[in-house]
Amino acid sequence: MLIVILFFLCLWLTALTVLWFWKKPLFIATWREPYFAETPVLIESDDWGPGGDYQAERLRNLLGSLATTRDSRGRCAVLTADVVLAVPDVAKIQDDADNRYFRKRLDTDFPEIFEAMRSGMTQGTFVPQLHGLEHLNGEAFAKLLGDGDSRLNDARAHADWWDWESLDSPLQGHYVDGSQLPTTPIAENKARDIVETAGRLFIEMFGQPTLTTVAPCYLWGDAIEACWSEQRITAIQTAGYRCLGRDGNGKYFADPTLIRCGERNRYDQVYLVRNVMFEPTDGKHTPDSAYAEALAAHRQALPLTISTHKYNFTRSDTQCRDSIAGLQRLLSRICTTLPHVRFLASPELAEWLNGNRNEITNRFNGETWQGLSQASQYRKVGAFLYRLYYRHPKLAWIAYLSGLIFPAWFVCATSTRDS
Repeated sequence: MLIVILFFLCLWLTALTVLWFWKKPLFIATWREPYFAETPVLIESDDWGPGGDYQAERLRNLLGSLATTRDSRGRCAVLTADVVLAVPDVAKIQDDADNRYFRKRLDTDFPEIFEAMRSGMTQGTFVPQLHGLEHLNGEAFAKLLGDGDSRLNDARAHADWWDWESLDSPLQGHYVDGSQLPTTPIAENKARDIVETAGRLFIEMFGQPTLTTVAPCYLWGDAIEACWSEQRITAIQTAGYRCLGRDGNGKYFADPTLIRCGERNRYDQVYLVRNVMFEPTDGKHTPDSAYAEALAAHRQALPLTISTHKYNFTRSDTQCRDSIAGLQRLLSRICTTLPHVRFLASPELAEWLNGNRNEITNRFNGETWQGLSQASQYRKVGAFLYRLYYRHPKLAWIAYLSGLIFPAWFVCATSTRDS
């Protein structure tokens, strides 16, 4: 028995030595990531903004549901709503001889929706975050409208109100021109003007600057990050990658292809990452699949960032009710089975990652909460091993073949009890 034990100890030591020299930069980078003792739970939802008046009531129903679910500190669930500030004024663009772009603003032209947002801010269930000035390229849209492009027939037929979410996907990029494929990035001076205007309007509408943002269709590049930095945007929400554009077939191309929560770009902006998908209206990403992803994130001591688009709550009445009920089941299950759950909005997590550790502040209604605690060293070791296991299949296979999976499993199983 002693010989067997010594054999495995030598085997494991040899394997660990080889792995260290092979993957040393990866191990160091992974170890330096943030690890949480308490579990931040965020709900990120894209595309809120101008729409039919009925969407105000849908939003109120969603926020009312969130208000009934509480975390370990007694805070209610909060929606980080990625807000589109304006939509095309189709009638005005059509009447303009020069095909200039004109917009309708969220606050002045869609007052019922805007008031529902303001009410949610006061309640503490709604935190706005900049998605874009629009969810399209305004200049390209006006040109296509003037040229009679068939993709805008629906907009022409309903000039008073047209559902911008029905626009062809390549045309919905904000910081690229998708009127022709492959897409082309917009000029830097135009990007700067768009971002500056969006920053100013965001403050006018919501009373605070946006500290964080997520690009429509995840399409942006270094030049856009520079513009965001000039507007003091300190964090960027991602789906774990950044797309620079779409190729001639409409396929996205990414650079970088992999982003981790807490990584920083050249402007010292921190990246946030969505890792729990909840899109039940599509017939996938159900409460059950989302809960499985939440468990995986918890094992890794990561924030649970739930991604769910507005359309889950603004299509049919039945789909809306089912989506709200499904989200409530998901949140209740997370709060019941996982220890030390903390509801946060994305700007709050960003401030924590940027060093404001003592207090969590909702800058849109003034509420404050105790800061998040970091994982203990033993909990961190287990979460570190889980991150390697989930992210790097080759390392997992080596662990199985060498037998390292057994001590690793013991550390992981016992460390989660320390959370």
